[in-house]
Amino acid sequence: MLGATLVVLRVAAAAGRVLVWIATAVVAAALYHPIVAGMSRRVPRPLAVLLVLVVTLGATGVTVYRLVDDVVKETRRLQVTAPAAAARIERSGRFAELARNFDLSERTRNFVEEAPNRLRGGSPAEAVRSAATRGVAFLATGVLSLFFLLFGPRLIGSAAEQVTDPVRRARYERIAVAAYQRAVRYVRGSILMAIAAGLVGFLAARLAHVPGGAPLGLWMAIWDFVPLVGAGIGAIPIVVLASVEDPAQGVVLAGVFTAYQLFEGFILQRRVERTSIKVGPFVTIVGALVGMKLYGLGGALLVIIWLTFVLAVLDEATRPIGTGELVTPT
Repeated sequence: MLGATLVVLRVAAAAGRVLVWIATAVVAAALYHPIVAGMSRRVPRPLAVLLVLVVTLGATGVTVYRLVDDVVKETRRLQVTAPAAAARIERSGRFAELARNFDLSERTRNFVEEAPNRLRGGSPAEAVRSAATRGVAFLATGVLSLFFLLFGPRLIGSAAEQVTDPVRRARYERIAVAAYQRAVRYVRGSILMAIAAGLVGFLAARLAHVPGGAPLGLWMAIWDFVPLVGAGIGAIPIVVLASVEDPAQGVVLAGVFTAYQLFEGFILQRRVERTSIKVGPFVTIVGALVGMKLYGLGGALLVIIWLTFVLAVLDEATRPIGTGELVTPT
């Protein structure tokens, strides 16, 4: 067992990039499978997959074209205005001495300069090295996603047939299908809530004339994946920058974001969790930090999604037989 473990670890380390491609393709296929399955009732499955692919590529292209340039420009603007705002806090105000002791302006400058590197997964040199294989990665991930969408149900059915005991096979199928459905519902709900939080942050920053509305909204949307407290933490930079120019405006924004955090935590989050699974802040933060360190923002989201599925599997596996939602493999 020790030798086998060492071999598995060595193989995993050598094939880490390919394993990430496979994990990403599985997640993409899992999220699109319900749509493809619904369309397959009316059109052949290959045509349904093609339609989903065309719509996805079109929507992604439009989104990137409309948003990326704006985010880049406002990020550069934010890299200038944020340290200047921190310096003003150090010079005057109630918290001037505390800000100076904390070295707020220097820390803010380092943060806004390093944030783009963190989001793309490392230093510029590391980003260039990863960009050299990015085209291959997109191609491989896209082909694997199509493969899993077309033949995923058949592969899963073949895997289930390896369990010869019909009772155990039925239980494993129930656990896998129920966990998949709950994880997909949670991920979709979290994505929609993150988009809503990002739009709230972007609109609030624009209305308050806070520089860098697009990157600040994106920052708030990323933090919103952390349940209960994410939106509030993500809104802190907007409130601080608004307070530098007008303290009363900062107080108003703080109230707006607090109200949104309460609405999301007590209504939206609970509604998502009732139909899926409860994922606490600890798991989300740890998964995001590990994924961000390894593969940037995409790695953080990928790790969170896989952890959600693992938690759903564990929750379904520990339920007494005969309880839980009755699901049917599709």
